[in-house]
Amino acid sequence: MKLMCYRHGGEAALGIVRNEVVIDVTGVVADIGSALTPDGLSAIRARADGAQPSHKMDDVEALLPLFPGARVFCIGQNYVGHIEEMGYDLPEFPSIFIRTHASFAPHGADIIKPDASEQFDYEAELTAVIGRPARHISEADALNYVAGYTIMNEGSVRDWQRRGPQVTPGKNFDRSGAIGPCIATTEDIPDPAALTMKTRVNGEVRQSTRTDDMVFAFPYLISYISTFCELQPGDMISTGSPSGSAAGFTPPKWLVPGDVVEMEITQIGLLRNTVASE
Repeated sequence: MKLMCYRHGGEAALGIVRNEVVIDVTGVVADIGSALTPDGLSAIRARADGAQPSHKMDDVEALLPLFPGARVFCIGQNYVGHIEEMGYDLPEFPSIFIRTHASFAPHGADIIKPDASEQFDYEAELTAVIGRPARHISEADALNYVAGYTIMNEGSVRDWQRRGPQVTPGKNFDRSGAIGPCIATTEDIPDPAALTMKTRVNGEVRQSTRTDDMVFAFPYLISYISTFCELQPGDMISTGSPSGSAAGFTPPKWLVPGDVVEMEITQIGLLRNTVASE
């Protein structure tokens, strides 16, 4: 099942995507956070069972599948290929930072290249979405707390990322990243390490990998983060990007206004955004 937040006729709505059509399930639950809980998903499945399509995908505007109060935990330097292309050492523990809601655009919307930098990069990332409160969770039990998975373009501003020991400024420029187009629930993705991920910029393949190249896999990351805070439904954990980012080329292939960035992960879909100038 694929959950999508969208707007149609000026109204925000929640739907299920099936074969390029949307089934409206607005009102079954209060919001996307409630939709991701076990009870919320069960109620949505019951409403959608046998329901007729409400809209064509081309007739709706995608919105962020991100609850406004949710946290986005991002893991840096987590793909072996990317670590090697950047000349880093394999980490002993995860590098974790948080991104704000305002730093993301939805599928189909423009992402913004900031005027303050010429080093605007793309980073495709598989992202887990939490569906149950999780604190002090074991690795063996961790995936039971995931509601589904989505795609993130981490959208890094590289020179600002390197201005100090913390990467937060370079990872939080307004609308520099993107999330979407939907959340594929776990019955569609029983094994998040068995997916393929690809990034194209203006049709040129830049990133292509399997999701089993991670240093720290989802079970470890969920367990690790749940040790210092209680994860809540709607929180996201994004697992870092593979090799092939703009910074990994010689010379770097930074994004410029007009570039079209497409990120595709099997079983989830295609996240597409155009780069605009600030």
